[in-house]
Amino acid sequence: MAPHDILTGTAGRRGPDDVVVASRTDDGSAPDAGGEGEDARESRIARRVTVGTIVVLLLVALVQLELWPLTAFRLFSTVRTGHSAGLQLVAIAPDGTEQPLRLPGDQVFSTTSHQYPDLPHESAAVQRAKVRAWLVACGIDPADVAKVELVRTSRSADASGTPRVTGTKVLLEVTP
Repeated sequence: MAPHDILTGTAGRRGPDDVVVASRTDDGSAPDAGGEGEDARESRIARRVTVGTIVVLLLVALVQLELWPLTAFRLFSTVRTGHSAGLQLVAIAPDGTEQPLRLPGDQVFSTTSHQYPDLPHESAAVQRAKVRAWLVACGIDPADVAKVELVRTSRSADASGTPRVTGTKVLLEVTP
């Protein structure tokens, strides 16, 4: 009993709004708040959610799907062989001098080289605008360039791992 109940004379009396919570049953065990059926049901639901999540992740990885936020976990796991191919822009001066474009790493344009594969499929105006922007980013005046070529370069590594160019192919020519 609380001291307040003793002083007010309400000790042992219950009103109609009082909530009674039993802490133990008559046999001394804890009361059954929802029955064991509720615990078993929650366990089944948790098990189904866990198994379902694992099955979906495995299925996505096996089928090699890239459906955000699901992924096949390929991030950096591609196989590297002794052969590679890459795209590069080459500025060609009116006298025939070639200068590969190297986008500076400290500028926003350094992250746009992933657009090279799409360049042949763009309209002529978009091609020209992008090439001019890349030239300016590289510190080259577009007026000093006769044309810019998009070149696919194939490389092969020898036994020591030193790469050497095995072929080049011009995919696109753009006049800036």
